[in-house]
Order: sequence, then structure tokens, then C-alpha cells
Amino acid sequence: MKKKNWFALLLTAALSLSLLTGCGGSSKQSEAASGDNSADAPAASESRLDKVLAAGKITNVCEPYFAPYEFIDNTKSGQEQFLGADMELARYIAKELGVELEIVPLEWSAVLTGVGAGKYDMAVAGMAYTPERAETMAMSKVYKPGGDQGLLVPADKVDEYTSLADFAGKKVGFQSGTVQEQNVLTQLPDSEPVTFDIIQNAVLALDSGKVDAVSVSIANGEMFVSTNPKLAVSTVQFDNSQNGNVIGFPKGETELVDAVNKIIDEVLEQGLYDQWLEEATVEAENLGL
Repeated sequence: MKKKNWFALLLTAALSLSLLTGCGGSSKQSEAASGDNSADAPAASESRLDKVLAAGKITNVCEPYFAPYEFIDNTKSGQEQFLGADMELARYIAKELGVELEIVPLEWSAVLTGVGAGKYDMAVAGMAYTPERAETMAMSKVYKPGGDQGLLVPADKVDEYTSLADFAGKKVGFQSGTVQEQNVLTQLPDSEPVTFDIIQNAVLALDSGKVDAVSVSIANGEMFVSTNPKLAVSTVQFDNSQNGNVIGFPKGETELVDAVNKIIDEVLEQGLYDQWLEEATVEAENLGL
């Protein structure tokens, strides 16, 4: 009797172990089949928007020598010295996101490469859309329509230029890496292009007669004219209807772009950018820029 009872107990234990093992195996196979490996799966990568919100700060890179979009008031210090319509837009974006803004001033080529390499969160920097730039960075919707690109010329020769064809054979300066450069290369093919590192040096060359004209944003050109009556903005304009101003972001940062696009919609609906541009123009003129 004891032997039979002992054998029965062993048989029951074996069957129980087999059932438990079977259940465990079935469960793991089921998990594998359903793709439920949450315990071993890597955490989802954090988006730049997540990082910005977690850090409580967003960085904006720009070249602050492009009045009235971005410029410096030397009577102020720190972040307060950076003025212009685009700087107000950057501040508004930071405020709406609930974070602080850090403006990082760099020369233009470093602005483009810095955003493309992901070193900075965004570039609100008077930057016009081009297909080439769209290949290296993500871009917001247009916050300022294009079409305001022209040429700065000597005031006493402004009447000599009535069409783009009149600049054939003329030395036309521009800042390297800008839409102004592309305008000269594509729309003034018969001119003699002259490259400068910054727009101020191109204007100095025009003032001294080293070049015949300078390719400019008309708003920026008018700033130079306001402080130098020897210069004038030509009535001749480039066709830039497709190249409105946009904000640049590192590639792939869809969440940040979408969040900023919603803020741009608010800005445009309220007419805030036009207001900032008008105020910045007055400020720049008062500073003699």
C-alpha cells in the first residue's frame, strides 16, 4: 500500500511539473509570437522637443547683423542686446513653449552648419527657404513671405538700372551662402559676382566704388540707405516669390517643427510679426544701423 501510494505521489508530481513547464513554455512562445518583449525592448529615443521642455531652455542661433530682422544694441548686454523682428519671434516661441530662450550669435555659415549638425535647437535668423537648405535641415512654414530681394546701388546711378539686364557686366557683391548670392548667380548670369564674408563688407565695397551693386534683402538695404545717403535701393527686384523666411531645425525633429508651426499660426493670425518688423525698423534706424 505504501509503495502504491508513493508511486501515485511521484506520478502526480511529475504530471504537475509537466503541466507547469508546458504552461510556462506556452506563455513564453505566446509572448514571442505577439512580439511582447517590453522588458528587453530599448526605451524610445527622446525627441528634441522633449529635451527642450525637460531642460527648460531652447537655443536659437543667428547672425545678428541683419537689421531689421536681427541686430545688436551695444547699449545693452547679455541676451537683451539682441533685437529685431526675428528675435521677438524667437522669444515668443520660447514663451509659448514655457521655456527660456538662449540666443547664440555666430557668423552665417556656422548658423547653417550648426543647425544642420543638430548643435542648436532652431535658427530664427532671417533665413529664406531654398530646396538646398531643405536637404540639410527641417524647416517651419513661412512666417514672412518672400519677394523682397533687390539691389543696393550708388544713389547717383539709381536711374541707370531699370531691369536685371542693366546689371550685365557689372560687379555685384553679396554675402556668401545666402539667398542674395543665389539671386546673383541665377538671375544675373551676365554680371561679375563678387563674394564677401559679411554683408557690411559688401556695402563698404559699394561705397568705395569697388563693386557696382550689392544684392540685398530690401528691408536690410533700406537700413544701409538710412545711414548713408550716397546709396539707394534700386527699383529692380529679384523674383523670390517662392523663398519666404522660415525657421531651420535639425533634420527629423518633427515634434518640434509641428509645435513651432502652431505658434507661427498664432503669430500670423494676430499680425504680431508685422508689428515686430515695424518696431524693429524704427529701433535699427535710431541706432544708426
